[in-house]
Amino acid sequence: MKRPRIIALTSALALLLFSAGCTSTGSLGLLSDSETETDLGPHDSHLFHRVGPQIEGRACRHFILGIIPWGDSDLESAMKDAFKKNPSLHADGLVHVATSTSLYNFFPLYNVYTLTCTSVRGTPIRFDHSPAGKTGEQTTRKNQTP
Repeated sequence: MKRPRIIALTSALALLLFSAGCTSTGSLGLLSDSETETDLGPHDSHLFHRVGPQIEGRACRHFILGIIPWGDSDLESAMKDAFKKNPSLHADGLVHVATSTSLYNFFPLYNVYTLTCTSVRGTPIRFDHSPAGKTGEQTTRKNQTP
């Protein structure tokens, strides 16, 4: 009766020794889609408004034997995943962003399988894309000066 229990504990310990992982976290003020930045111009001032509660997204990249990769684990892919999960928001970016990146390596000595995932969580925003919004803002500023 004790033998199956010892085998189970030994197997769990072996699995733990043959897998390794770590996680790092960070935060950002604003994260926007690269396509949105092209549309708006990176150095122009932009008006935006919140379009919903906090949303989350995740992107993962897999490696087999350290040479066969698939997937994408960058921040923009994780953000696009969050937008894809919430299409009705029509969001262009996120504010108050929290990020985390995890790396899991199974049988690290032989690099059999590695998984890297990036997660983002933030409040979705939408930029004012209308040129009238920009000129209207400039006109208001001109009219306010004495």
